[in-house]
Amino acid sequence: MRVNETPPLEASAPRSGSATSTTRVLVWDFPIRFVHWAIVLLLIGLITTGKLGADWLIWHMRMGYTVIALVVFRVIWGFVGSRNARFSAFLSGPSRVLRYVRSLRGAHEVHASHNPAGGWMVLLLLVALLAQATMGLFTNDDILWGGPFSERVSKSTSDAISAIHRRFWWVIVALSALHVAAVLTYLAVKKDDLITPMLTGYKHLPHGVASSADAAASVAKGLLLLTLCGLAVWYLATRI
Repeated sequence: MRVNETPPLEASAPRSGSATSTTRVLVWDFPIRFVHWAIVLLLIGLITTGKLGADWLIWHMRMGYTVIALVVFRVIWGFVGSRNARFSAFLSGPSRVLRYVRSLRGAHEVHASHNPAGGWMVLLLLVALLAQATMGLFTNDDILWGGPFSERVSKSTSDAISAIHRRFWWVIVALSALHVAAVLTYLAVKKDDLITPMLTGYKHLPHGVASSADAAASVAKGLLLLTLCGLAVWYLATRI
């Protein structure tokens, strides 16, 4: 995975006042938007079913499998998806991130994809979600339910993983809360709406900053890849 130290193309224009002429540009392809909001809904469902326990744990596990499939898809899409969806478009080195953070004091840089700081938040969330869901495969509730691999390890190992699994949710909650806080801060303070583009795919950007071609992606290819990821996780969880 290549990490950029030089500013990406869309970072070349700082955000200025309302007089700047803008154009409506497609910045997020449909697969990215679908996966993003699906994970949001699944996180709510996972926390709820995890707290309810008992018979709800069967749905907790099913949603966990779905999260694994979605995260694996997002990682692969980060290499084969649209330009804006690729890790190479938004993962930057430390000096690039620091430059961006300093720019927040004034007219911050405009990005079609994730900004340099937000890109690392996305990666952290993906890693945390994959780690948490993978641990779930080895957990047990000491009563009835157990992950598909809980009997492939010793009881003490499964218990230890279960304990970490129950506590690691706070890491995901903290990262999610930080992510939401940042998005709301951009909206309230910087007047930079990051929510609508993740719903519609479109964002108003200064002319010449980005092209809709950077978000062009085959929906059919995305759906096929997502289906394959889902089938792979289902086979792993139920057949191996």
